[in-house]
Amino acid sequence: MKNITTTFILFLLTFALNAQTARQYLSPVASPQASVSQNVGMTNITISYSTPGIKGRKIFGDLVPYGELWRAGANSPTTIEFSTDVKIGDKTLRAGKYAIAMIPRENGNWTIDFNKAAKYPFAYRKDGKIDMEAYNADLAHSEVTEVIIWDSSIERLTYFIDANDNKIANVNMLWDNVIVSFEVNTMPEEHLKRFAKTLE
Repeated sequence: MKNITTTFILFLLTFALNAQTARQYLSPVASPQASVSQNVGMTNITISYSTPGIKGRKIFGDLVPYGELWRAGANSPTTIEFSTDVKIGDKTLRAGKYAIAMIPRENGNWTIDFNKAAKYPFAYRKDGKIDMEAYNADLAHSEVTEVIIWDSSIERLTYFIDANDNKIANVNMLWDNVIVSFEVNTMPEEHLKRFAKTLE
């Protein structure tokens, strides 16, 4: 009986190790998942997104039309998560996860939407088009930002976070020859005051 028990335990261990090894292999996909995380002040900012490639295509104005909502990535929603309340533009966003969507424009500023339900625009599709009333009901904030057009080209969509002065972070999206940036004020002084009050 003891030998049977030992054999069974060894079998389970072998099975678990093999299963763990199998989980370490990822299937190749066209737009691999990526994430970037940065501590700024007292806040952790994390962006999760897919990384589509140019693959010889014209991106903005073709694959990504001007003047239309774009999920700012591929596949699943592009999300940004804040561990504390933050301020973007003149709007305070509560700690939590938001989906990012953008409206690219051929000339002028782009719009960046922050969806508090963490849904991308296609989730609001009704009768072949986006139900803007339902979409806007879940909108936490819209920020208008300038874009930079540069001479180089980035093959795969990439996000990065610059901690800057460790108070106001710069969040950047690069793809093709476009850089889109917006600032996130992590409000460390306000958070320190609140923390100090808990110690009184």
